[in-house]
Amino acid sequence: MGNQVAFYQILFQNETLFQVEERVLSEVKREVEAKVQPVQTPVTPAALPKTPAITPPVAAAPQPAKPVAQEYFPALKHQILILIDEPKNKEMPDSEALLLDNILKAVGHSTSHADILNFSFLPGQNARSVLSEKKTNFFITFGVPLIKLNLDLLLAPYTPKSIEGIWFLLADPLAVIEADRDLKKKLWQALKKMFEMS
Repeated sequence: MGNQVAFYQILFQNETLFQVEERVLSEVKREVEAKVQPVQTPVTPAALPKTPAITPPVAAAPQPAKPVAQEYFPALKHQILILIDEPKNKEMPDSEALLLDNILKAVGHSTSHADILNFSFLPGQNARSVLSEKKTNFFITFGVPLIKLNLDLLLAPYTPKSIEGIWFLLADPLAVIEADRDLKKKLWQALKKMFEMS
């Protein structure tokens, strides 16, 4: 149901949606049922043959279910959380790390004061605990849609948005930003706006 709601939010955005009930079909059905009156004939139950007693087989006592180890979202140490998606490398490439550090420094922050996590290597990919427990103040994703993190939030790229006291920013992957001067500028402006408003 949650995925369906998120789908409709994305598909129809700011349009008002109405749910139409199936009244027409149910009223036609009632009219037909009212016209057709079943003929009632007395039914006499037939004598049932006796069934032999069956003894259930003795089964071994079931083993208790083994507890499933829940994989939690990693513990955060800083107020800025940055998510990247590098399926081939556990670490961010040096050129992207340098770009990110330079842009963060331009707005008064640095990568040394941020938790940088690679989505592809996260043990638990459910970030709802981060939102509910308010473990961070800034949540920046580079190429990681929030729906993959089980967060049903509708965000426009490069537009910071505060939700329940946490600032969210959705951006393109760093490799794409690195190759496009206009996207670098958009990212810098979005980060500047986000950190100024907080």
